[in-house]
Amino acid sequence: MKIATEAITDPYGGLYYHTQKLKKLSSLNIKEVPSRMTRRFLCRSKVVKQWYRSNLKQTGIKGFDIVHSRSDPWFIDVCMKSKSNSCVWIQNFHALFHSDDYENGLELWHLAQNKAVLEIGKHADIRISVSKWGHDFLKEKYSIDTIVVQNGADLQVCDKASAKRFKKKYGLNDFVLFVGSFREVKNPVLFMKLAERIPGIKFMMIGDRLNEVFVSEKYKVDVPANIVCMDRMDHIDVLDAMAACRVYVMTSKHEGLPNSLLEAMGIGKPVVVPAHSGCLEVVGNEDNGFLYNMNNLDEFVSKVEEALCAPGKGKAARKRIEENFNCIDKVKQMDEIYDNAFNLRNRI
Repeated sequence: MKIATEAITDPYGGLYYHTQKLKKLSSLNIKEVPSRMTRRFLCRSKVVKQWYRSNLKQTGIKGFDIVHSRSDPWFIDVCMKSKSNSCVWIQNFHALFHSDDYENGLELWHLAQNKAVLEIGKHADIRISVSKWGHDFLKEKYSIDTIVVQNGADLQVCDKASAKRFKKKYGLNDFVLFVGSFREVKNPVLFMKLAERIPGIKFMMIGDRLNEVFVSEKYKVDVPANIVCMDRMDHIDVLDAMAACRVYVMTSKHEGLPNSLLEAMGIGKPVVVPAHSGCLEVVGNEDNGFLYNMNNLDEFVSKVEEALCAPGKGKAARKRIEENFNCIDKVKQMDEIYDNAFNLRNRI
């Protein structure tokens, strides 16, 4: 059985880690299309890249039994075409873009991705939601039926995270941590408001363009003096930062099933997250972490102050991941779906 999966080129996002964990832990033959070598070649010329993408869009993917798309409109189109080559097509549904998460509404690329997933992806042979809340949302709003295969944390990787290594490299520990990006949906401004309210505690932001100059210019605010901005970091450094922090915080307006939250809980850290979408689904209830209404800053501050005094809550967080979000179990579930898809192909 040969499986072609969408190549995720941004090495900092949740989609990338989702794909890499699947390739690493699956017992099956999963290949990214285009391959890394092909991508390096295509990057040399826009004309050649355009020709390659146009050609594959016309012919579909050949030589594979299963094609598996996620978010790229071009690749979703390719998978749609590949059905004529007797491939079984699997479409993953991660988080959609919501206009109320952005002050100026959605950009064209947001709209194009939403449209491809909802209008083309719904025709896939097998449709997968990465969260239970996403399954319910798609069913109720768009009448799209999906199978639920939640994201999971690689606990072996989590166990290699080192607070000591992070402190040695950066000279920092015992901080409240935010991992995300500058994008409005991640809501870094709320994290900065939190830091202002607890001036005696150190805070850290890690993620794309999370530096003082860019954030200050984009949001017209001053970054509080007790926040350290680290911009993008390698994955191992992010995990080490999680190990070194006192509390892990999320401020997102929406989340599918956040990879960073799964990892922070897998490392055994107390977490404070908004009580909605994928954040709520991962934490479950306040036995495993702290939940807040993101429209209530006072409540948010109070929950973080509670978490700072409750390091033992991290044990419950770790147990929650072990029992419900271990990626080994999730990959086995995906392998079963691939096996069923292969059997479906042989009956076509």
